[in-house]
Amino acid sequence: MITESYSMNQICTITDKDIIGSEGLSNARPRITARAIVKNTQNNYAVMYSQEFGLYSLPGGGVEDGESIEDAVRREIDEETGVNILALEPLGYVEENRAHCDYTQISYYFIVTTDSSSFQQQLTANEIKHGATVGWHTLEDAYDKIANVEHSTTQRKYLQARDVAALNAYKKHLASKI
Repeated sequence: MITESYSMNQICTITDKDIIGSEGLSNARPRITARAIVKNTQNNYAVMYSQEFGLYSLPGGGVEDGESIEDAVRREIDEETGVNILALEPLGYVEENRAHCDYTQISYYFIVTTDSSSFQQQLTANEIKHGATVGWHTLEDAYDKIANVEHSTTQRKYLQARDVAALNAYKKHLASKI
C-alpha cells in the first residue's frame, strides 16, 4: 500500500482504444509507479534502453509496499542511473487502462535535475538479464528514440505511449517557463 496520497495533474489516460482500437475498460486495482525525466546541467536527458526488447524509455518503476511515491522515484533513479538528485519537481501522472489483459497502472512523473554526467547503475537481476543500459541524450534525441519506433507488441506500445505523453507534457512545461 502507498504510504501517502499524491496530488498531481493528470497528463492523460491511455486505453485499448488508443493502442489497439478496441473498446472496454479494466476495473483492476492500479499498479502505482514513479518515473522521471532526468536532466543534467549539460542539458542532456537520461534514457533507458532494453536491448532484449529494443525499447527506449524513461527511468522509473513500481512503488513498493510502504514506500511513498517520492521515495520510490528517488530509489528508482538511484538504481537505474545512480545520479545525484539536486531537485525533484512533480510533472503529472499518466493512467493506463488495459482492458485486453484486465490491468491498470498509474505512473507518476517527476522532473529530476542532476549535476551528474556519468551513471552509477545498480540494476536488478531482471534489468541486467534484459540488457538494460542508460545514456545521456539531447531532449530531441531522447524524444526521437522513445517516440519514433514502431513496436510490435501491445505492452511496448503502452510503455511508449505513456513516456511520449510525459515528454510532451514536459515540453509544454518548458515552453511555459519562456
